[in-house]
Amino acid sequence: MAKPHDALRVFGLQLRQVREDAGLTGRAVADRTGWPHSKVSKLERGQQTATASDVDAWVQATGAGDDDAERLQVALRKARIEYTEWRQRLSTGTRARQVQRREAEADATLIRAFEPGVLPGLLQTADYARAVFQGLVSTYDISDDVEDGVRARLSRQDVLLQPHRRYHFVLAETALYCRIADSATMRAQLERLLAVARIPTVDLAVVPLGARWPVGPLNGFWIFDRDYALVETLGAELTLREPHEIAVYERIFETFSRLAVRGSAVSDLILGATRRYAG
Repeated sequence: MAKPHDALRVFGLQLRQVREDAGLTGRAVADRTGWPHSKVSKLERGQQTATASDVDAWVQATGAGDDDAERLQVALRKARIEYTEWRQRLSTGTRARQVQRREAEADATLIRAFEPGVLPGLLQTADYARAVFQGLVSTYDISDDVEDGVRARLSRQDVLLQPHRRYHFVLAETALYCRIADSATMRAQLERLLAVARIPTVDLAVVPLGARWPVGPLNGFWIFDRDYALVETLGAELTLREPHEIAVYERIFETFSRLAVRGSAVSDLILGATRRYAG
C-alpha cells in the first residue's frame, strides 16, 4: 500500500484527537457509525481518504461541537488536495519517486494517462528514461541518482503484463516528436511503443497533429481508478482527491480519447515519427 501523504496523516491525527477527547475507543466509534473497525483505524492513520459525510458521522458519533466539526471539514478539504513542488518531491533523488509510483500503480486496477510531450514512464526504454532523469537532475538541482532511478522506473513496467489491470494511454502526436534524447534513443523508444501497443492490457491512442482540441492540452495527468488524479506541472505535482475534481479530469480524458486514433492508425503515426529520426 502506498504511504499516506502528510496532509491525510495530519487529518487522521485530528480525527483521533476528537475521538480521544470524547473518551471513546476506535471500536466504539465503529459501533456508533456502523463502520468496520478497520475503517476507523485507516482513517486515523491516513490510509483511507474520508468524505464529508464520514466527517459528519464522526462528529455525531463523538458528540463533537460545531467548532470541531467545522475544523475537521476544513482540514479534510485541505487533505484532499496535495501540492508538492518537484524540488521537494525529488529531494532524495529520482529513485524514491519511482518506488512511490510503483506502490501507487500496484494499488490501482485502472490507470488512465494523458501526456502531451513526454512519453509515460511505464512505456519508456532505459535510454529514454535516462535522458528524462538527467534533465530533471539539471533542472531541479537534485541528487544525481539517475542510474538507480532508471532501474526503478523499468521495474515498474511489469504491471503492464498483469491481466487483471487495464492501462489507457492517450498521447498527443507531438510527444512522438519531442526530442528528449538522441536519434538512436528516440527510434528505439518509438519501437518500444509499437511493442507496448500489442500488450492486451494496454490501450494506446494518439491524437494526430491537426486535430481540433476543444480543451488545450496544457499538461500531463494520470487518473488512478476513480480514487485520485495526479496533475504534473513544470513547478509541482498536484494530487486531487475531491470527486468533482477527479470527474473534471475524467471528462477531459474521455474528450482527448475520442480525438485519438488507435490500432493500425497509431502504428502509422509512430512509424512516420520513426522516419524523422532516421538520420
